[in-house]
Amino acid sequence: MSRTASTSQTRLTFAAGGWVIALAALIVAAIIVFALLGVMRGEKPIGDGRDVTTYGFDLTNFTLPRESLAASGNPRDFLRALDLPETRAGAEVAAHNANERMKYAVTTDRVIGVEVNGEVRAYPLQMMNVHEIVNDELGGVPIAVTYSPLCDSAVVFDRRVGGRTLSFGVSGLLINSNLVMYDRPIDPKDVPSLWSQLAFRAVAGPAALRGESLSIIAGVEVSTWAAWFRGYPQTTVALAADADRRRMKETDYERYWADGRVNYPVVPLQPGSDAQWSIPFAQINPASAPMIEAGMSEMTMVIAVESESGWKVLPQPILQRLVGPPEGFADSSVLGVRALWRVVPQRGATIEESDAVLTTVPCRWFAWQAFHPFHSR
Repeated sequence: MSRTASTSQTRLTFAAGGWVIALAALIVAAIIVFALLGVMRGEKPIGDGRDVTTYGFDLTNFTLPRESLAASGNPRDFLRALDLPETRAGAEVAAHNANERMKYAVTTDRVIGVEVNGEVRAYPLQMMNVHEIVNDELGGVPIAVTYSPLCDSAVVFDRRVGGRTLSFGVSGLLINSNLVMYDRPIDPKDVPSLWSQLAFRAVAGPAALRGESLSIIAGVEVSTWAAWFRGYPQTTVALAADADRRRMKETDYERYWADGRVNYPVVPLQPGSDAQWSIPFAQINPASAPMIEAGMSEMTMVIAVESESGWKVLPQPILQRLVGPPEGFADSSVLGVRALWRVVPQRGATIEESDAVLTTVPCRWFAWQAFHPFHSR
């Protein structure tokens, strides 16, 4: 078909970038609805989406570079943390999905898998996208399951800090494009503190003055529902609030990660570092090392693993190249702790066997190196 003057102009298609405009329109519409609902309930959204000082938090003792702090575009609690969610037995998921139009936790869906004192639960990312924080209890331990979609980072914390059991909300702020939580005051007169997901500690408010940090729950994994259920058939699945089911269907960050651009400020917290990948390529596969290294990007999926020698970063493309498609096993003994991983390309990895319970933090590379540049080598 020949082009005419009227059709030769560049068209903004969905695939060519129109999805960005569509996503922005969706976010704006959601904020408007959120604001109207607040007015109807006699509430007013806190935070204008642009100015960090409008969010009602005391930033006078903010402990990180101020330029790393940004408003997300959403007011405080626009994404409402989920408290003590209802659950379903994992063995019942397939039968339930067979009778539902909107499927929940299907084979390839990614989940955050957690085990505490023998009790096992999966938190589907489609649910975490619209809540970002779940205040739950597992194995008798109060936990906060946190997920920051912009960084694809999952961390589960013990909510007991300094003799208190905290309940967290979504602040609407970001540090290095990463989730910032706040502790909900029990007494309205109490001043809330801000907590950084990937810094693992309080960064503003009374808790920051006390130097308080969060304990990470070990053994957390992000993988497909199929892989998690295969390893933990006794698992339960956390369910989203009924009011958020439609939002789950409309919220997806796959295109954002594929686009490869970070849309919010990212400032290394220890400037001057020459952070690099931690894995000695020669110890894994000398022939493939240049190819692996050349394929890395800011959005590369990594797993930070804490061992006796500190944090090490394991890029998932390395695991994937070791096992080959479609999925298989890889031994990461190069980290100093033997671990046999089941890897599903582009979806995540679960630990089948290891010599110790490992503390792991899955995320995108740009986020880890921004918070931990000296622990990325």
